[in-house]
Amino acid sequence: MKYYGDNTRWFMGTVVNINDPLELGRLKVRIFGMHTHNTADIEEGDLPWAQVVIPVTEGGSSGIGTNIGIKVQAQVYGVFMDGMDSQLPLVLGSVPKYERGISTQNLDTEATVPDQTQHDERVHYPPGIGPIVDNTDVDNRYLVGADNIEKAFNFFLTKEGGGFEPHVACGIIGNFFIESGAAMNNGDLNTIAQSAPPERSFGIAQWNSSSEAKYRYQNLVQFSGQRNLSWTSLYAQLLFTIKELNDHKTYYKYAELKKAKTIEEATFIFESRFENPHIKKQKERVEAAEEIFRRLCT
Repeated sequence: MKYYGDNTRWFMGTVVNINDPLELGRLKVRIFGMHTHNTADIEEGDLPWAQVVIPVTEGGSSGIGTNIGIKVQAQVYGVFMDGMDSQLPLVLGSVPKYERGISTQNLDTEATVPDQTQHDERVHYPPGIGPIVDNTDVDNRYLVGADNIEKAFNFFLTKEGGGFEPHVACGIIGNFFIESGAAMNNGDLNTIAQSAPPERSFGIAQWNSSSEAKYRYQNLVQFSGQRNLSWTSLYAQLLFTIKELNDHKTYYKYAELKKAKTIEEATFIFESRFENPHIKKQKERVEAAEEIFRRLCT
């Protein structure tokens, strides 16, 4: 005889909708490994409603009891009540996580970097006035994460950072991982990475200083100085990345990057135009991006 529990299947996911039309406290959850992060593949309306376990101190019927307190963007776990069919999710609880503050709607493919950063009052002075903000101070205050990779990932999910979806952010950072020699920097992005002469490229993206590259490194230094930031700070280099993407949207395929459906696609788009390296190392870039995604998104 078969009964519920013979084929228990667990899940974790992110809450994307709490507005249950039946007012039963049900949730819509985008489940890791089952529902892609790209809403064009599986739209929110196609996700099943998940029931939620409540304490035995609540009424549980006839509208008696408190409202469910879980919010959109919460990370939850549970089981499927229909086992391997996996169409009847039951949420058992939530797992606290850092709130990145992005919506689950389709992102604007023409997003632009704000004229002022979200930390304007701390960083900006009139050009040429005010102290250069110390690298450690600015990166720890204005970026969130345990290391440079996580700080860059969280940055790219914000409006200031372009509002990229997680898999696209990982594609970008996978390129930075290779460009900055992260494997030789304890596995983290190296903001002071330099190539050997005569190329002379610098930073996490290896901005080139040659005239053929249109003096991208010099532009980074000037951009950072105008904001009283050291060019070697991660924050300055991330801001400059968004500026370049916005200033040259067509060449860098910004719209295509925003719409990329997979980590591999995002990695290749960013590599082919923004980085345009002499040595491709495409396999290594994708592997780095996928590993970053597994670490930060699953």
